Amino acid sequence: MSDLINKLLESHIEHELNAFKNGTYKKTVEDEVSAIFRWVNDIKLKDVITPEQIIELIKRKVVESPVPGGITELTGEMSRKVLTSKHNEDTLFEDIFERKQFDNIMDKGSTLENVRTYLIKKFLHSSAYSKLISNVLYIAIKEYLITETKIVQKKMPGMSSLLNIGKNTVNIAEKLPVVSSIMNVCKGSINDVLPSLESEIENRIIKYIESTIDNKIQHSENILMEIFNEKHMSALTDQLWDSISKNSLSEYFNTIDPYDMEDFILIGYDFWLHFRKTKYFEKIYKELVTYFFEKYGDNELDVIIEDVGVTEEMVINDVIQLVSQAVETALNIGYLEERIRARLESFYLSEKTASLINDNLSE
Repeated sequence: MSDLINKLLESHIEHELNAFKNGTYKKTVEDEVSAIFRWVNDIKLKDVITPEQIIELIKRKVVESPVPGGITELTGEMSRKVLTSKHNEDTLFEDIFERKQFDNIMDKGSTLENVRTYLIKKFLHSSAYSKLISNVLYIAIKEYLITETKIVQKKMPGMSSLLNIGKNTVNIAEKLPVVSSIMNVCKGSINDVLPSLESEIENRIIKYIESTIDNKIQHSENILMEIFNEKHMSALTDQLWDSISKNSLSEYFNTIDPYDMEDFILIGYDFWLHFRKTKYFEKIYKELVTYFFEKYGDNELDVIIEDVGVTEEMVINDVIQLVSQAVETALNIGYLEERIRARLESFYLSEKTASLINDNLSE
């Protein structure tokens, strides 16, 4: 009895292994994939899975499952590899980005008037820009006044000579005791007046800037709106492309420290850990799943598969390509036979099978 069972077991194992040897597994893949595609012709999405199941799956695998630290570490290391790759030296921007794609992006950007207007207004009316333009105006006006004073002195006929005569006269007069005393008193008065005079000038400049800042910001807004309108975007696109297309990738990547990139990845990782727990994310993925089932729930699976561009031939080729090396290795080291044997032994060596064979032999 046991000999017969063992022979049946070995024969079955050999049969299963033959489905993988000498490339025959390719035929097995073709048969199984074809069978699946025939099966999905008559099966609707809602018949195999529900929105609630998908939502629960997202909750378990996306929201609640811990993200292994090794993933972020590997991502950071790989980003550093990309930034420091030797291929960046001999690869130009135009080698990876076609001019047509660049033009399409710029053209599309030029049509987003609402977005463009929002961003320009948001930036120009921010406190940061107000401080920036206020400081620029303050420095410009102050330097202008100082510069103009010097220019006037140089341009007015006899002004320099008059100032020199005055200076010499003062120097001579200071040597006289009485005049010297008077001059000291005057100097003290002037020294007291000058700081307050300078402060008054600065206050007037600041008040002028405060009273005109809104007009200056509005003027800046009008200029930017004009520069970035659709009419001028074509010329800007050409200028921008000419300035970046011939640069190597290393010229851009060298401005980024590889370790800073790793830090950004960690920051993004921390953001994701928080964001996935928010009520907003929960509402969004539930809304998207509900919409997907409203659109495809009553459709056969083959229609959905076709809509996403997946074909039977594509799946067969991809599966064969992915598993070929693994199947060959599993066969060579005996792993495949080991797993087939473990699965079949539970049947052939069971008491029920032995009883069934014994009953049939007795007949």
